[in-house]
Amino acid sequence: MSDLIQIAYEVICPPGVSVEKLSMEIALEQTVEVPLECIPTREIRESVAGQVLEIVPLRMEQHQYRVRIGYHPDNTAYQIPQFLNLLFGNISMKKNIRVVELSLPEQLVNRFSGPRYGIAGLRSLLRVYNRPLAATALKPLGSDPARLASLAEAFARGGGDIIKDDHGLAEQPFCPFRERVSQCQEAVTRANSRTGHNTLYFPNISGSWEQMQAQAEFAVSQDVKGILLSPWLSGPDFLRYLAKQYPLVIMVHPAFAGTYFHDPLHGIKPAILLGTLLRWWGADISVFPNHGGRFSFNPQDCRELSLALRRPWGCVKPAWPAPAGGMSLDNIGEMKKEYGKDAIYLIGGALLKHSKDLSGSTRVFMETIHRAFQKSPEEPARERVPALSPAGTEKPAGRILEHLPRLEDFRWTGREPLEYKAEKQVDFKAITRHELVGQYGENTGFDLRYFQIEPGGFSSPEKHRHEHVIICIRGNGILRQGDNAIHLKEHDIAYVPPFKEHQLKNESEQPFGFFCIVDHVRDKPIKPGALKK
Repeated sequence: MSDLIQIAYEVICPPGVSVEKLSMEIALEQTVEVPLECIPTREIRESVAGQVLEIVPLRMEQHQYRVRIGYHPDNTAYQIPQFLNLLFGNISMKKNIRVVELSLPEQLVNRFSGPRYGIAGLRSLLRVYNRPLAATALKPLGSDPARLASLAEAFARGGGDIIKDDHGLAEQPFCPFRERVSQCQEAVTRANSRTGHNTLYFPNISGSWEQMQAQAEFAVSQDVKGILLSPWLSGPDFLRYLAKQYPLVIMVHPAFAGTYFHDPLHGIKPAILLGTLLRWWGADISVFPNHGGRFSFNPQDCRELSLALRRPWGCVKPAWPAPAGGMSLDNIGEMKKEYGKDAIYLIGGALLKHSKDLSGSTRVFMETIHRAFQKSPEEPARERVPALSPAGTEKPAGRILEHLPRLEDFRWTGREPLEYKAEKQVDFKAITRHELVGQYGENTGFDLRYFQIEPGGFSSPEKHRHEHVIICIRGNGILRQGDNAIHLKEHDIAYVPPFKEHQLKNESEQPFGFFCIVDHVRDKPIKPGALKK
């Protein structure tokens, strides 16, 4: 992988302008903003100014070319606003320049954590597998909190998975945010207690930065599990902030984004704008107009966008495509062919129009989905998704226990010690693990494990996208983070940030034991450069 950001633009050359000249103008306009001869040093020319990497003719009769330009990642300052400025800042005010491809170096990708939950994490939260998720929206704008709460309860009683606010619902006088959220969440909780299903309610977050932060905190306080955000209205960096700061599933809405891609000769492809970028910055679900609805997306747009959200991409979790915009129950068979099971089928107005009984309409919605995917029956409700747990670890046997009494020698009732890793490797020694909470069907977002390293032992050197909290409860040990060594004694606590190389060692003559808290849904270990043992 290149160390440069590589952006491919499709361009049409104005009369009398060569493609070489236009390409260089783009490379300089997006970086140094001066003619080539005015760049004062060789270092700036080679390390800061954009570099034209490739020019490919497309339609010569239209003077159209594909131009690939490389930019040093330092130009982004590793910030979302400056990244967007580099991607399409000044040249957005020119004509006939379209961003069609984006390749990012690993060092830049790793600066943002991607979805907190992603596909596997949301399935685990809902306990729904092997079928698409069914979603709808609270409409119409102008309804008061009581009416919207009754709609939310009806959808939940019908067995739907996600009910979201309409993206136009804000802090209007006729429907204040706190009243709406508390009443809708209470209604959904009440319905879930009757059905045994786990419908989630996603309120819309909007307003000033201060308002949106307060809204997110209120949503968490009400036990809301996810929110809706329109990042091209609120600012995409607020998406990153929410994903990092709050334990919320984030569904993003494309409002205002159409200004970037409806001109086929200018702007940014939807797959990049609504897929790659929003997933990278923390979206778990991206809503977009499905082809055949009331917007102008075509099948290729939708396929490329869906692929951008779900394709393997280093440690960035796959996100959910949510095709929407004029969909009805009649579209489900076609959506199955297009998107399969790892998608959210979002039907709004058509579900309300289907009948006056929203619960009944929702049951029809769910039955239609189940029939379409009946060859893939759901997994048992209490089975958790292990797909993103570290590869090769032994799956523990057991059940949920509400009390784990400690036995002698740091063992717990119902939790037998396991091998540190099932496969035989040479990069660890004399270490065992105890899976205490999280792997037995508990509905937690974290796992609590106990590790014990015998004298002279050590764990594998590795790094992850997810974070660790380490609590020493027995003996003494050493946590190596890069070139730093942290000496841990009983009751000391250590924090391991994302992508921080780390390894634990025991150089004492007594066992070293520690609790380790990590996300339940997490990425596989990445082997860093060799750490000294």
